[in-house]
Amino acid sequence: MYILMIARGVPTPQAPQWGCFEKDQAEALAAMGHKVVVASVDSRFMLTFRPIGITHQIINGIDYYNSFLVPGAITDLFGNAFNLRVKTAQFNRIVKRILKEHGKPDIIFGQFFFNTVLGVEAHKKYHIPLVGIEHAGRFNDDVLDPKTQYEATQTYQHTDAVIAVSSNLKSAINRHFSIDPHIVYNTFGKEFSYKPHTFDGTCHFVSTGSLLYDKGFDLLITALANINSLSPDWDLNIIGEGKYRPQLEELIAQYQLQTKVHLLGKRNKTEIAAMLQASDCFILPSRGENFSVAVLEALACGCPVISSDCGDIKVCINESNGLLFPVGDIPALENRLQYMLAHLGDYDRQAIADDCQARFSSAVIAKQLSDIFAKLL
Repeated sequence: MYILMIARGVPTPQAPQWGCFEKDQAEALAAMGHKVVVASVDSRFMLTFRPIGITHQIINGIDYYNSFLVPGAITDLFGNAFNLRVKTAQFNRIVKRILKEHGKPDIIFGQFFFNTVLGVEAHKKYHIPLVGIEHAGRFNDDVLDPKTQYEATQTYQHTDAVIAVSSNLKSAINRHFSIDPHIVYNTFGKEFSYKPHTFDGTCHFVSTGSLLYDKGFDLLITALANINSLSPDWDLNIIGEGKYRPQLEELIAQYQLQTKVHLLGKRNKTEIAAMLQASDCFILPSRGENFSVAVLEALACGCPVISSDCGDIKVCINESNGLLFPVGDIPALENRLQYMLAHLGDYDRQAIADDCQARFSSAVIAKQLSDIFAKLL
């Protein structure tokens, strides 16, 4: 099968998380024997040089085409329809080049509604089935913002199949658009795997994610400060960057945890995997998720997890690999932290990693995607 994937982009040293979901899935589908070509339209507002027009690179045997013309923040000024027209025109130019160099795809596979919508014209013109997979948490809102409502409506009235990465996201899409998506959970990159780990007497907690309010790092720092006098043998590394950094730095200083809580900034997948393998427990304090790739990455490395009970997290967290606490409940989080500090030795890290591989590996998820594509063909 020949799959044209529409992605946000491809990870770079400056933006290691940009397009990472897409790259993992593209490589998983290619490993099954499918031909995969990835196209993206970059409309980010960034103060860095990017060549105008279409660029092409090959990464791990997969062709990536990207178009940059103008930031979306500028085209947005002229309305949703104009913004979409500009991005679609760029995507159509990429499609013409891909058709010339690689032939006609069997499937167009869009990641996120704002990418899937770019494939609607090619879907109609070339009679290629269009499938969209949805990750965006904004659909869980009761009322969608005008741009999301416009682009998602344009998307979902033309797709042959829609996939959601969690049951709550499936329900939300059904509520807003009266369609019934498939469910296929996220996967993780090949960088994440088990390595033997030895406890050194200090519990090394780790967490990853953008430094935003919704990620709940303030809750985690507060909970750790509250238990510090009773259970001082710990430290915490937070991997990620974002606009909430100043507030977190202020909170760390307020609790005098500068030597124990470290904001490490952005890291690439290889660096994150190495830190997970060297850590004792991963924590997801988020105020809301659909299905956390970060949790899967930790489990794949054999790291037990403490997570807020959000989205479909119960699908992958159970008593053998971690603990859950109610969203936003700091006392409950404190309880789970203290339990983990006392029971780290109860968790079989090899078994945790094996279970994650068996249920969420790239091969497992790629097979589920392939089955959906095959039914359309």
